[in-house]
Amino acid sequence: MTNTIETYTNKLGRERKTIKSFKNADDMHKFLNKGDNALNWKESTLGLKRGVYAYAGGQWHNVKSLDSSVLAHI
Repeated sequence: MTNTIETYTNKLGRERKTIKSFKNADDMHKFLNKGDNALNWKESTLGLKRGVYAYAGGQWHNVKSLDSSVLAHI
């Protein structure tokens, strides 16, 4: 078990996935049990590190590793 969760957004055709990680499963479940978090987040099986990702070219790319001019178009 990886103790990571993800949420997905698609605004104006720009797909983004946010990955959040936790030290242990208890911390993850505490987060998911607060408010509407369980409705918006699900356990991640992608094996990605924590961060924000953009979908381009058939795969997810960390937005920190992309040039701002490239990121503006995806």
